[in-house]
Amino acid sequence: MEDDSREGPAAPPEGLDYGLLNDLVGHLLRHAFLRGHQVFAEVFAGDGLTPLQFMVLELVGRNDGVTHGDVARAMSCAPSVLTTALKPLVASGMLEQSPVDGDRRRVAYRLSAAGRERFRQLRPKIAVTEDRLLDRLGADERSALRASLLRITGRG
Repeated sequence: MEDDSREGPAAPPEGLDYGLLNDLVGHLLRHAFLRGHQVFAEVFAGDGLTPLQFMVLELVGRNDGVTHGDVARAMSCAPSVLTTALKPLVASGMLEQSPVDGDRRRVAYRLSAAGRERFRQLRPKIAVTEDRLLDRLGADERSALRASLLRITGRG
């Protein structure tokens, strides 16, 4: 059997009537999100890294000593979801955690030296992921999509 997963999203079932679903931005964003995860899994196969863990490493790497709560808010996820993504990164030694000065209940994170080096090696793969995900869009369309998504999410 030939693997055609790199050729783009699977064709919809023939004859299936989507009704108004293809007019709903939320529905289309969900499918784009899932496609993003598929492409990430293809590009990062064998690296033992999930999209959420990549986000954690990027945020922590750019914000040394960032707190658990700040990372969860930046990722728009519940702290418990973040904890699940963090555990393997801490266990592997990529991330170091320490209590926040003045509030020992709060935890801050930083990349370990080994984590910084490993992430430096893995990080360029995200450009490959983006190129594959957006391969059907021209440069102007990619830029417009990013700008629109930033505005929708309140970040632009």
